[in-house]
Amino acid sequence: MTPLFLHNLNDFLKHVRFWYVLFTSVIIIGFVYGFFEIIEDVFFSGVPFDHLQWLFFTRGIITALFVIIWASWTVYNYRGMYRQKLEAVETRYRNIIENSADAIISLDNQNIITTWNYGAEKTFGWEQKDIIGKSITMLSPQELLDKRELDYLTERVATLGYVQNYETERLTKAGRQIHVQLTEALINNETGDVVGKALIMRDVTEQRLNEEKLQQSERLATVGHLAAGVAHEIGNPLTAISSLVQLLQRKTDDVFVQESLAKVRDQINRIHKIERDLVDFSRPSSAEVKQAQINDIVQSAVGLMKHDTRFRNIEVVLDLERELPRVTCVPDQIHQVIANLLLNAADAVKDRESAAGGRIVLHTTSDSETVRLEVEDNGTGIPKELHQKIFEPFFTTKPVGKGTGLGLSVSHGIVTKIGGTIRVESVVGEGTTFIIELPAKRNEK
Repeated sequence: MTPLFLHNLNDFLKHVRFWYVLFTSVIIIGFVYGFFEIIEDVFFSGVPFDHLQWLFFTRGIITALFVIIWASWTVYNYRGMYRQKLEAVETRYRNIIENSADAIISLDNQNIITTWNYGAEKTFGWEQKDIIGKSITMLSPQELLDKRELDYLTERVATLGYVQNYETERLTKAGRQIHVQLTEALINNETGDVVGKALIMRDVTEQRLNEEKLQQSERLATVGHLAAGVAHEIGNPLTAISSLVQLLQRKTDDVFVQESLAKVRDQINRIHKIERDLVDFSRPSSAEVKQAQINDIVQSAVGLMKHDTRFRNIEVVLDLERELPRVTCVPDQIHQVIANLLLNAADAVKDRESAAGGRIVLHTTSDSETVRLEVEDNGTGIPKELHQKIFEPFFTTKPVGKGTGLGLSVSHGIVTKIGGTIRVESVVGEGTTFIIELPAKRNEK
């Protein structure tokens, strides 16, 4: 007999309580034999042995029947009991797997999906009937397929037997890339042969975004301290230099010297602007917070900016919802935010290669909880990979000498401080839209 057969036989005998059946069978045999011995002594004590053969035969038949019936009944009942226990365990583990928040998936040796739990449906968007029988490659972004990531994972699992907490990206049914934490292990049958793989994937997209926000906050805090120190250190020397330049301008009539000093003053003014931006960034203004109408601030900012030479030949369109709820803010700070966005939009429109006329549109809308402002331009656009970076201090897409990289950082700080959000949507070559959402203050009746 093979070791596997012996192993299975041992499991069977253990599950049917073999030693219990054997012990009770011995008791039954002893009971029947004892019963017949009493009958023989009482009723057939003087009968010759040859005449009692029928009695012994009957005793054997009855004993065998009792043992067979008892053993069969015991095995049948224990078999049913263990089947119920097995089904209960299977149901419990199936429920655990099916209702897990993590995506739990099994594959065959050809990477075809064979099981797909509820967590996988919630994570990726595909229902079981739509995904079972399909290749797991459906979940991998094309760039990872090109890098042969699945082959790499297969090799690691084949070598180690598992891959644990491997961070990568996967695709949802809607085509959105999400960050996942992947654990993968082999599935073996009763003979030890590999029949597939089990995958557990946890969506950690929100966790990664929170970590990035925390890191961003720490960077902003560090840069804020640095900015305050720099602004303090350069302010007084610049004032002295500016005073000396103005004094020299009054002392000379030389055209060349006057032009040179004028250029020096322009650069000093630029440094002063950087200094003011640093101060705004590190220590936001403590001006009075009040209830304000966002449409009024938009119209004021546009009215101011239209005199700037950068807005020459640029059409500025106001599409403002009437009777907007008020917002709680420092109006001058929101004015500064809108001015920054308008200036950035003007620069983007001027830099575009399209021959179409430059256009900036400001939309305002509202719902029960927020007031929404959109500043849309048809400029050069911002690459997708820079959408998160543009709000970092000192990051700018403008050429050297044209931007400090603080305008959007200051704007981001102003908006978030009053409980709002600011984000960007952009397509390179088509334009950019900055979206600001502020908490609405409804009039109580």
